[in-house]
Amino acid sequence: MRKIIVSTLFSALVLASACKKADPNKFETHVELIKNADTRSVGFSGLETLTATVLDAQDNDDLIDDFATKVIPAFEEIYADAEEQQEKMLDLLRKVGRPEAAPVWNMALELDGSAGARTKVMTALDGIKKAKADGSVEKIVELFEEIIATPSLDDSKTDSGKVRLMMAETLGSLGDKRAVPVLIKAMEQTTEQQPVAVHRAAAKALGRIGDPSAVDALLTVTFRVADAPTSTNIGVRSKQALAAIGEPAVAKVLEMLRGDHIAVQELAAKNGVPQPVIQQTAAGILGAMGAVSAVDDLVGFMPTEDCQPIADKKDEEPDAEAANAAGLRAVIANALGFIGDPKASDALCGCVVATDNPGDLFPIMESLGRIGGEKAVTCLNEVIKSGVYDTEIVMADAKYTPRWDAGRFAILAAAPEQIGSIKEAMATNKDAKVKTELAKWDAGIAVVESCKADAACYEKTLGDVNADWFAREKAAFELARLKKGDVAAAEAISKAFKVRNPDARISMAWLPMRMLERGSECGGCVDALQGVLDSEKGKMDATFQASVLRARETMAGLRPAGVEPESAE
Repeated sequence: MRKIIVSTLFSALVLASACKKADPNKFETHVELIKNADTRSVGFSGLETLTATVLDAQDNDDLIDDFATKVIPAFEEIYADAEEQQEKMLDLLRKVGRPEAAPVWNMALELDGSAGARTKVMTALDGIKKAKADGSVEKIVELFEEIIATPSLDDSKTDSGKVRLMMAETLGSLGDKRAVPVLIKAMEQTTEQQPVAVHRAAAKALGRIGDPSAVDALLTVTFRVADAPTSTNIGVRSKQALAAIGEPAVAKVLEMLRGDHIAVQELAAKNGVPQPVIQQTAAGILGAMGAVSAVDDLVGFMPTEDCQPIADKKDEEPDAEAANAAGLRAVIANALGFIGDPKASDALCGCVVATDNPGDLFPIMESLGRIGGEKAVTCLNEVIKSGVYDTEIVMADAKYTPRWDAGRFAILAAAPEQIGSIKEAMATNKDAKVKTELAKWDAGIAVVESCKADAACYEKTLGDVNADWFAREKAAFELARLKKGDVAAAEAISKAFKVRNPDARISMAWLPMRMLERGSECGGCVDALQGVLDSEKGKMDATFQASVLRARETMAGLRPAGVEPESAE
């Protein structure tokens, strides 16, 4: 009893002395207290108050530096012996967000099945991500490996897989290639071993890191792991990651297109995935990547045998083979349009006047509109004059829809000197409804006739939120043509992504990628696109989904090194 009384009196005297002489607005005052087990509780109370004040202050860089040099080493010194205060330390370090805290966070990255250890790990991961603490990469990888070997370590009643999800997100944020092997290993797990959300996060992280060694894992995961058909599923995430890796991934994707990727073929056979689906998946990836080097292969794989004059096919009964051909043709046409290489025009033109099926006619027209050039305009003019949809597939009043759709795409494809030929093709139509629908593109024609080759004129229309949406879309196409390679012009188009038309949004999301050199970076483009996605999260209806996906693919391709991944969806 006497010893307890003496100890208590001593602690009180130390505290009283500290209060009289020490400055509570200095970190060292509280550091001295937390180092002593008897005064630690009081020290942490004062430290939390002072840190909150510092974080709220303006121009606080010097004070944050002071925290890093005085408090973090003290935390490292006492962490193992101060179990009661460990969560407080981790939370303070997370709030301050300095990479010097990596040694403390590393001590917290341990799981023993308890809820307390799990909480500490997640708090540490939050801090590591915020601070970009690459000194923790190896420790995260080590713990990730442990959980993959023993998944029960990352299990709770409410959020099984949460730790692995956070580790994948953190490793992606850090962008360190040391993380690639464990992320690949996570991609190779079954859904019985690991929630599919972790596969998605790992795919996103691999895209962020951009190491070509991940290509096979990104291609095979789609055929190994079943996922719901959403805009953030594992197939979409893998596609975006491959778009980020870019040209180094093309050869492997072409193997998949040809049916030569052994692992993909084996998984597809095991899970009952037909060959056309594999080919369509590969074509879609190449389109997302903007893979110019793959154009010849895509053209070679596009079914054209049944692109005969429509009159010759009237008596033919549609069959499964024809349906598969039309489906693959549509996907490849779409990919070729996003790649935007004029050498694809001949193959597309050969089919655009030889089909009346909206399933492949529309994407072919749309692709010619994106590719542009004299050949594309000439072919689209023919559709304006005589295009029809099969009335056994569409309602009778939709029969002439290709004519006004072709009108839009022809205007987008045309240089100013080609607009006259489009107006002539439009004038051949006598049907009242067709004339009314074609007139909706007058604003696009007007902006070309007004601006001609004046980039500043187009930029003014592009930035006018009150202008007709199609006039703005056409202005974006012309600006991209006139200022190819210009990052500032690409940013201006990205800012117009907010246009309130889902079709025009796809153009605004795609054009920055098309006009810049492959491998270019455009942080302003990424910020503008992401800003719209963030501001409208949960507000966009399903008609905007295609533009959201295109925006994410463009951001994956243009995101500068060291920039955070896009916000959570």
